[in-house]
Amino acid sequence: MIKLIASDMDGTLVSNDHASSEANYKAIKMAQNKGIEFIITTGRSYEDAHSQVAEAGIECNYLVMNGSELRNAQGEIVQSLYLDNFVVKQIVEELMSNGLFVELYTTGGSFSLSDEEICKDAVATKIINFHPEISYEEAYASAEDHFLYKEIKRIESVDDLIEKNYKVGKIISFSTERELIADLRMKLGKKYPVNATGSFDINLEITNPLADKGKAIMQYATSKGINLDEVMTIGDSYNDLGMLSDSFGYTVAMGNAIEAVKAQAKYMTDTNDANGVGKAIVRFV
Repeated sequence: MIKLIASDMDGTLVSNDHASSEANYKAIKMAQNKGIEFIITTGRSYEDAHSQVAEAGIECNYLVMNGSELRNAQGEIVQSLYLDNFVVKQIVEELMSNGLFVELYTTGGSFSLSDEEICKDAVATKIINFHPEISYEEAYASAEDHFLYKEIKRIESVDDLIEKNYKVGKIISFSTERELIADLRMKLGKKYPVNATGSFDINLEITNPLADKGKAIMQYATSKGINLDEVMTIGDSYNDLGMLSDSFGYTVAMGNAIEAVKAQAKYMTDTNDANGVGKAIVRFV
């Protein structure tokens, strides 16, 4: 019997247009009405994740920034695993020396040290990742008006955050240089005490070494007295691999998931553009 459902957001719960699906949320509410707990497990910050989920009328807890924070339904931080400030400075310096876009998810919001051109390039890269039919030129031209660009707050130094006592939960970077991103995932994970992963092959996500979706869900389920074989997890990408391990009873890969996720999950559902999460919940609940 399923007692807990944990779902990723981008590429999973929401469509490639970042839109919410009424069918998905209807299925979630159906499960909640049956006494099954639902929790969001995402690489997003709480502010970014909560606004979209709450608009759909879903009240739940959140594991955000790949498990760096556990937030309750009221947005209060229940548990946190932040990055060391010295490590943040070292990694930011290394990423910027490679000419990469750098964004920091913090307790005070999201910030970037990159200049406007690099920020627009990163947003264009994100747009193309979800909409490959769009040319880079078109994506770049529209980047400045995109909500992802508008949400970026620029700072000059990591010290600006430290002075305000903001804690860094995740460092993120985007680039079309896929080999460089893959190399940095391996290199940084060995060089520093961090967990280096990503949502797609174009991005890099750096968190506390203990911040991992799989570990976070295990700890959360245990704290609730829920056996792991009573947990259902749904994901699509690299940073979801930990929560799709054999330890959990029902692990579901999206139809649009990367091959590594499909190979690891026990079950498959439809794509994120075809209400895959809702269909999986209806199937098993």
